[in-house]
Amino acid sequence: MAGGVLVDLSRLCEMHPRVPADMGAMMALRAALGLQRNGHSPGARLQMLIESARLRGALAWLVADLRALEQHDSKRVTEDGAEAIALAVAHETKEWHVVRRLQQGESADWLLEHRGDKGRKLVAFEIGGTDSVSIARTLREKRAQVAKSVDVDQRCAGVVGFKRPQATLESVEARTHDH
Repeated sequence: MAGGVLVDLSRLCEMHPRVPADMGAMMALRAALGLQRNGHSPGARLQMLIESARLRGALAWLVADLRALEQHDSKRVTEDGAEAIALAVAHETKEWHVVRRLQQGESADWLLEHRGDKGRKLVAFEIGGTDSVSIARTLREKRAQVAKSVDVDQRCAGVVGFKRPQATLESVEARTHDH
């Protein structure tokens, strides 16, 4: 895409080979349902705020049958769809890859890695999604949660807005227990 980042949700498992194919397909389907129920179609513009850099992009996905929406839990559509988009954006903008799904109590959704000049860095990635126009409240909640992650090199909160397609990824400092 000229002048922006193409985020192709149909390539989610290619971007993150450790994500099982059935899980990646369901996440991408729910992202499609979340976007389409908000009136968007493939090629929709995606506004990204990666750390403090504003990037333009476009979202590509396989069209979903909206008649299937009633067979999905609305909250799961938002949450799984946000995870699909945020993981794809993290791969395309930061070259991060999934290591594993984190479990409840680990203060983040995913453990990602970045391999660069300084070796391997582990990233705790907490993701939220919303159908409202403002993502500020969700971002505050996700920042507070991921700040508690331990045994990682970096912590990042990601929030995806479906009403006006947007994705924000923001690094977070570790929360110390001294307070």
